[in-house]
Amino acid sequence: MSKEITNLPAALSEMPPQNCTKSSKRAIDLALNAGRKWQSPRTGFVHLCSTDEHASDTIPLFENFCFAMALFRQRSVESILEGKELVERLLSFQTPEGNFPIYLHDFPRCYDNWMCLRIAPILFQIRRHFSAVIGTEWKEKLDAAISRLLQCAGSRSRSALWEHRFLKLQGIGSDFSPATHDEWYHWIVSEQLQSSSFSAEIPYHPHLQAFIGGTEAQEKGEPRPVAIEWALAEKQGFSERLLRPHPAMLQSALLFPIDDPKLLPSSPFAWIPEGGRLLWRGKSKLHSFSAPGGTGKEPGKIFFQLSGPVAIEKGDLIEAAVFCDISHETDLTIEGEKGTVFQLSDSIHICTPTLKIELRFDLLEGEGDFCGQISRANRPAQTACKGALLYEAFDWRVAMRTLRRSPNCLIAASMKIC
Repeated sequence: MSKEITNLPAALSEMPPQNCTKSSKRAIDLALNAGRKWQSPRTGFVHLCSTDEHASDTIPLFENFCFAMALFRQRSVESILEGKELVERLLSFQTPEGNFPIYLHDFPRCYDNWMCLRIAPILFQIRRHFSAVIGTEWKEKLDAAISRLLQCAGSRSRSALWEHRFLKLQGIGSDFSPATHDEWYHWIVSEQLQSSSFSAEIPYHPHLQAFIGGTEAQEKGEPRPVAIEWALAEKQGFSERLLRPHPAMLQSALLFPIDDPKLLPSSPFAWIPEGGRLLWRGKSKLHSFSAPGGTGKEPGKIFFQLSGPVAIEKGDLIEAAVFCDISHETDLTIEGEKGTVFQLSDSIHICTPTLKIELRFDLLEGEGDFCGQISRANRPAQTACKGALLYEAFDWRVAMRTLRRSPNCLIAASMKIC
């Protein structure tokens, strides 16, 4: 350990507040606990794999830097010393050109060209907020590492997202319009390099504590958590979904409290036109309804256009389907009775304690024979079906099977929410 931080408790007392309110401290606690869950007692590193949650032999550089950031923001003597030691070990894996590998075992190969710009804000914020406790020698190490990261990024052609990050790291103004949850996350991290106050309407639903921008991603029976949700939910207190350990918790350690965020109006449910999605909060979980392949701008009708000739072979042909999560809170009935097979114009009820959906399929154009069926399945956006869960089903599928039809048909799924 550096001799320059032997008086660490005194230095901590002299540090200015870094926007670490009681609520943000709670978010950092969750990030730290997530890191501890996957931290190896032998190596001291966080062991995670993005493609296999059960893998314990891979050490990702970005998540370990995020863990180090959580340790620093915990602001105790022990956590800052541990964070400093972790960063020093991680800096050993910076290549001469300035980049870092995705996983430690890849070194010196760097398969992510933008890992340099993912990690640079972490070192930048540590340098900015904790300079009083890290010592002159360590500041020089951070400055040298940041300089090499910027040189690495500057030598490459950058997309709009990473050009925005590159300019913000240099204190230069830049505009970028995020769309996906990943872009929103990196955009906020970039904006907070200069200020915690910025103007943007974040597609986040306060009542549901869910980010509703971009494409759908389902993890088991609920929408997959993203780092932004912890940063925006901390003032309310976290729902059960956000209290469970998740790798995205580590990424949230990079997000500081946002001053006066502009959020969507709070309501009992959220309708997302892309993919015909509906989210609502149950007693113990976040429920979802999804109609992949359907189109419709209003939370009333979803249209399925069936085009071209039909080639019904050995397998069944499903061309119109909606999905809802399987839960002990969810009850499905056909015309008020339990069942699995239904016809066009039959009423299907999806009932939970807090919201009910009445669903009906109708043939608006063309002609044909269809058979409706309720079965267990997974929506295309399901991400958990791998490893031991490869054959697990997390959704109810309410589908119309095509028996025969004319070349062009239009099926409407009418919804009534109550």
